[in-house]
Amino acid sequence: MNRLESYFIAVVFAHLGVVLVHTIAHLWLQILPAPPDTAFILAVILIGPVATLPILRFNRTLAAALLAVVMGAAFVYGFQSHFLIAGPDQVAIVSSDPWTLVFVATAVGIGVLELASLAVAVALFGRSIRNPWEYPERPR
Repeated sequence: MNRLESYFIAVVFAHLGVVLVHTIAHLWLQILPAPPDTAFILAVILIGPVATLPILRFNRTLAAALLAVVMGAAFVYGFQSHFLIAGPDQVAIVSSDPWTLVFVATAVGIGVLELASLAVAVALFGRSIRNPWEYPERPR
């Protein structure tokens, strides 16, 4: 396993952890998404990144491409719902509650981790298409 694959695994697990804390803040603040949003959140934000981990073992090009797609989609969805569109999920409108700070901090953290994951996925994808047979690479 190379360094980029280690970063790949680390950002996926960090993202999952922050998303779970953000979910708890959502529940505590009683900000419940609509059914279509719930389906997207479950499929793309929770399951999608974790599903790339077993794929990484056998096909790092596919895993990197899939992670880039789901993290890009997750970032666009989260950024617009947390920061752009007025609604119950926007961080500027959330009620004053001790969990509000957790909600806002995790919303920002999720966005940062999604961008970091996207960067790692693109770098790993680029490296894997330059080295398609996955021969050991020269140390850099």
